[in-house]
Formats: sequence, C-alpha cells, structure tokens
Amino acid sequence: MVYRYLAVDVDGTLTDKDGIISHQVVEALEELRKKGYKVLLVSGNAYPILHALVYYLPVMRYVIAENGGVVGYGDRYVVLGREEDGAKIRRIVKEELANMLVESWQNKYRIIDLAFFPAEDVGIETAIDAARKVLDPKGFRVISSGWAIHIHPKSVNKGVGLKEACSRLGIDPNEVIAIGDSETDEPMFSVVGYSVALGNAPTTLKEKADLVTRNGFYEGFLEAINILKGKGYIT
Repeated sequence: MVYRYLAVDVDGTLTDKDGIISHQVVEALEELRKKGYKVLLVSGNAYPILHALVYYLPVMRYVIAENGGVVGYGDRYVVLGREEDGAKIRRIVKEELANMLVESWQNKYRIIDLAFFPAEDVGIETAIDAARKVLDPKGFRVISSGWAIHIHPKSVNKGVGLKEACSRLGIDPNEVIAIGDSETDEPMFSVVGYSVALGNAPTTLKEKADLVTRNGFYEGFLEAINILKGKGYIT
C-alpha cells in the first residue's frame, strides 16, 4: 500500500536533542511535498507555536496541538474538551503541587493541555508520581513527552486529535503513517495505517510500532523516510 499522508511529532522527532530542526529535515519535507505527500504536524506544543511553525515549513497548514486537544488552522480551530479544564488544572497544581511542579511559559497560550517542569531538586519521576496521585482521581492524565510534563483531561490524546483532523480534512486514518518518539504518540499509533517509532522512543512506544528506526531524533526521522521508500509505502 502507498500512503499519502504522514502525521509527525515535532520535538525529538523532527528536531535534535536541543530542539533544532536541521536543514536536512526541511529538505526531506520539501521533497515529500513536491511528490504530493501531505505532512500533518502533531505536537504537544501550544497552538500558536505549532501554527507559526507550519506557516513556514513545507507541510500542511493544519495542526494538531496540545497533544490532540486543539485541532485546526488560523481562527478555525476546535478544542476537544472543556476549556475550563485548563484553568482547573492550573488551580489544582498551584494549590496541591506547587512544591513539585513549575509552569511552562507556554501555559499562557495553552487552552486544555498544560505543560510543567519538575521543581528545583525534584526528579522528574518523583514529580510525575506526585502529580498522578493528585490529578488522576480528578479525571486528568499526567504524561511525559520527554520535553515537559503534560496534564490534560483523560479524553484528550493525539489519537483523538488525529481522528478529528482526519474527519475534518476528509482523510481515512488508514491512509496515514504516524511517526513519533514519546509515550504521547501511543494513541496516535493506534488509529493509523502504519506507525514508526524512532530510536530515542521508550520501549512502550516501540512495542506498538510497525517499524522502529535504529537512529533517534531527526536522524531517525530521515532514516524512517528512507526505509518507507524502500518498502514502497512512499515513493
């Protein structure tokens, strides 16, 4: 089968370990665009940040942001959940987890998925465990993207966001190849036709993938594109 769409994570997938997008990645995306492939970015980033990124990169001008919580482009976007949940998450963290979590500056631009970092001298696993004990009973998921700790309603995930985007764009999810590197990508893998985990991904994601690259980060993405060409999944 030849696939026509790719749903691709950004941080750790299109970037290096410092968050830089290489010219090689841009060239690969441009080659895909010229051959008629549509690349849809699916990220934990805030909507305005991802929106700006797709404006300049040779990809679809449509995004799935906030780990599936916000889908669209321009002022035509939808929030997949209750917007008041963002304020509720912020309040709970401030009241019950202030000694564990520090807010990301992005949160002022976020709607339903909020990002945090461990407080000073707090390990990331300790912070995540503490946050889950408080927030899980209240209906919120605490998950690590490898770049930040994300908190959102349990109804929000990249799989839900991708299905919503595909519905609005008239795409069959089975025509999509998903490429990612963190546990936030697991729900996306479950709804597409083919999935690729990069070498820097956790074991849990690799176990759900149809293909695992040897390399990690953007080099893994470039490797994935070459392997997919070799398999005839893209031309």
